[in-house]
Amino acid sequence: MEPKVKKHRCTNSAGERFSHTASREQPWLCCLGRSSTEISTAVPGLGTQRLRERSQAVVLCAYLEMEGIDLRDRSVIELGAGTGLLGIVVTLLGARVTITDRAAALELLESNVQANLPPELHPRAVVKELTWGKDLDNFSPGAFDLILGADIVYLEETFAELLQTLEHLCSERTVILLSCRIRYERDLKFLRMLRERFSVSEVHYDSSKDVHIYKAQRGSRKDDL
Repeated sequence: MEPKVKKHRCTNSAGERFSHTASREQPWLCCLGRSSTEISTAVPGLGTQRLRERSQAVVLCAYLEMEGIDLRDRSVIELGAGTGLLGIVVTLLGARVTITDRAAALELLESNVQANLPPELHPRAVVKELTWGKDLDNFSPGAFDLILGADIVYLEETFAELLQTLEHLCSERTVILLSCRIRYERDLKFLRMLRERFSVSEVHYDSSKDVHIYKAQRGSRKDDL
């Protein structure tokens, strides 16, 4: 079952949940839609620090929340999670999330997820290793309702493996949302490669951050989120 747009604004938003936990003097902070979005992160030897998050992730987080997209109990996977902000926000919006990155990033990513989610939501966010094109046997084909990626389109040598991974993870019902900047010929090349395999449309553009959000689905499907 695909995520659907709700007719009303959720009153228990991700931003409100972060604000609620922050008011209890816990290390959780997220200011969606603002220029200073940060995430608490545990840096070895330095304790808990605030890291400024990638604007592509911020824009995608804001899009998911402000559009009122209903993610409750949806199965979501994030690719190339980095600090984990996107996966954390999606968990707060009610999804069951698999947050992935390469092995070297997992320890910090796991720490961030633990630090930025209330304990009762920890079981809904699973951190897992995924090197594009190499760890696919560990993931059931087509098992996810939604695939998310922010700032993952920048190394041309990874394009083939990224596309292979997207194809493996997708079913006919799966929606892909990619948040990225389009600045170089290689970025346009990736979009051409993506369109050879999926039906692709641009669903949002943030001119203040020069960030595009693209939706992709198998075949000619153009279902709304």
